[in-house]
Amino acid sequence: MELTQGDSGGRRTARVGENLTVVLGENPTTGYRWHADTDAATLQQTDDRYLGPTEPRGAGGTRRLTFRVLRAGPVHLRLVKRREWEDTAIDEFDLDLYVEKA
Repeated sequence: MELTQGDSGGRRTARVGENLTVVLGENPTTGYRWHADTDAATLQQTDDRYLGPTEPRGAGGTRRLTFRVLRAGPVHLRLVKRREWEDTAIDEFDLDLYVEKA
């Protein structure tokens, strides 16, 4: 399942073992990057990629974070956009999942 910023604040149904990919805008040259703030026992992060243009320098692109669903029941996916050295987030992505057994 692929999710975007427009899915934030919503609810979805998933299955144990399913992969979820969240695609969000990012400009890492500012220091602000998307980070997972979720329970690793329910969602295992399996990939983290930045895709962006090489020109012009400093142009923004997208961050693709992929997670594997590990257990059935209610799961909350939360991502925060912040600088690595700061605790304050400038943006958030939240999604409630109801996970069914495979």
